[in-house]
Amino acid sequence: METSNSERIPLQVSRGCVIASIQIEISVDVLKQFRMELLEILEKSRAWGVILDVSGLEILDLEDFNALCKTMEMAMVMGAKSVLSGLNPGVVSALIDLGADVDGVTAALNLDEAFRLLEQ
Repeated sequence: METSNSERIPLQVSRGCVIASIQIEISVDVLKQFRMELLEILEKSRAWGVILDVSGLEILDLEDFNALCKTMEMAMVMGAKSVLSGLNPGVVSALIDLGADVDGVTAALNLDEAFRLLEQ
């Protein structure tokens, strides 16, 4: 099932990185479409980094967090390092309280910091 434009996660390439600005609720269909588009853009652009910007999300449950981590793993298999950017303090606290596995997750406070981490 194809998702409408209003239900898509926008992607853009900047400074050798694909930036995904996640501002909508993550559903199974949205995530499936997002992953396919991300992997296609990685292949076509030869980008070496991925930034998943979640600064627009007030709520991120454990299932959605794990789905984003799996997406970051997919990008890694395609040869791109990934950074999760813009997690707000309430989301971080809730994820830790829920027992989220954050080992191996690279995170940054904002886009500028995410670019710095990827360029190291």
